[in-house]
Amino acid sequence: MVGGLFGQGKAPKRRKRRVMEAKPRPLGEAVARGMPGLAQLGWRGRTVLGLAGASVLVVGVLALAGRLDDVKADIGARLSRLARGEGFIVDSVTVSGRSVVKAGDVLAALDIERGDDILSLDLGAARERLQSLSWVQSASIERRLPDSIHVTLVERRPMALWQTDGKMHLVDQNGIAIEGEGAQLALYAKLPLIVGDDAPRYAAELIDLLAREPTIGKRVEAAIRVSKRRWNLKLDNGVEVRLPEEGMAEAFERLARLERTDRLLSRDITVVDLRQSDRLIVRLSDGAVQQMAVPPAKNT
Repeated sequence: MVGGLFGQGKAPKRRKRRVMEAKPRPLGEAVARGMPGLAQLGWRGRTVLGLAGASVLVVGVLALAGRLDDVKADIGARLSRLARGEGFIVDSVTVSGRSVVKAGDVLAALDIERGDDILSLDLGAARERLQSLSWVQSASIERRLPDSIHVTLVERRPMALWQTDGKMHLVDQNGIAIEGEGAQLALYAKLPLIVGDDAPRYAAELIDLLAREPTIGKRVEAAIRVSKRRWNLKLDNGVEVRLPEEGMAEAFERLARLERTDRLLSRDITVVDLRQSDRLIVRLSDGAVQQMAVPPAKNT
C-alpha cells in the first residue's frame, strides 16, 4: 500500500517560469540520448545539472588557488536557488510497506518538509534515521523528480513475546527486540512467550522446532531459558518439559512420539525430563504420589 505522508493543504507557490525557445544543440541532444534519465528531466533539469557541472569546474580551479572553503557555501546557495526557481522542491512524500510504523515517526525521521529543495536533501542520513526506528528492518528512499520523495519500508515481523526485567517486548525472527506499546503487544498476545536474558538469540530455532510438532507446540505457553544453555517448556496443563542442551530436536521428536502413542502429557505428571538421551524421567503429581502410597484395601 502506498500512502502520502503530507496532510492535505495548498501546495507552495512556485515562481512563474519564462518560456524560452531553445536553439538546437546537437551535442546536448546526443548526451541526452545516451542518458535517458537526463532526457526525462527536460530543459529545467539539464539547466540545473549544467550549472552543477560548471560549479565543479569552478571548485576545481579555486581549490588549486586555495580558496575552496570560500566558495562552497556560495555555490550551494546558487544551486539551491536555481533548483527552487525551476520547481525542484518537495511537494509530496509517499511511503509503501508501512503497516505498524506511525506516519508521524516516518516524517520525523525523514526530516523533510514540503517546499524543501529536493536536490540538496541528504537521503543517506534520512535512511539511517528511518532504520533506527524500532519497527523498521530496512528502508530505501528515492527522489522522483521534479517534486516527489518515495519511501519503501520493510517492517520487522514479530516472532515471539519476550519477558525480561518485568517488561514485555516483541522479538523478530533475527532476535531483534521491537519496542511495542500496550495496544501493539495486545495484537500479538498469542505469540509464544520466551523468558531469559539470551532468549531472543535462540528463539528462532526453538519456535521452528515447535512448529514441526504443532500438537505439542500449540500447547506451549512459555519457553524459559535455563542457565543460558537450554530450554524448559511450560505447557497449558502445567506440565514442565525439560529439553537438553544438545540434541534438542531429537528429544522433542521423542516427546511427540510418546504423546501420539501413549498420551504421556495427559497423565498425572508435573515434569517430563528429556535431558538424558537413553532414558525418560517423569515426576508424578502430589495426588498421584499419594494415591500410590495408599495401601490397597484388604478383602474381608
